[in-house]
Amino acid sequence: MNADAPQRQPAPELALLLIGGSMFFVATVVKSDALFIASIFLCVFAGFAALISTWLSRQSRRTIALLTILGLILTGIGAAFMVKDASEPVIFSLGLLIYPGGSLALSGVINLVSRGLRRNDS
Repeated sequence: MNADAPQRQPAPELALLLIGGSMFFVATVVKSDALFIASIFLCVFAGFAALISTWLSRQSRRTIALLTILGLILTGIGAAFMVKDASEPVIFSLGLLIYPGGSLALSGVINLVSRGLRRNDS
């Protein structure tokens, strides 16, 4: 029988989620809008990245790299539309692409770094 390789746990993503939650608390205490917004984005990206990271870790290195690039592209498109539609009453904007894009990019980068570290340990 073949023993499957141990599955990578989403510990870095969950740590970033905890950091984002801490930033949220600090932002409410010091009343910093920029820190508040950054904490929300970090929490959303890290939360969704934790959900997809175990699936992504089972993919090939090339697939992870391609999906990371796709995530960065989606994040850029989403950010551009989010800025463009900032003062518009738009419900379903292409700015929403920032959320899956940022999550995919974050998970991809963490998986690529994790895989590189595991290769160096072997």
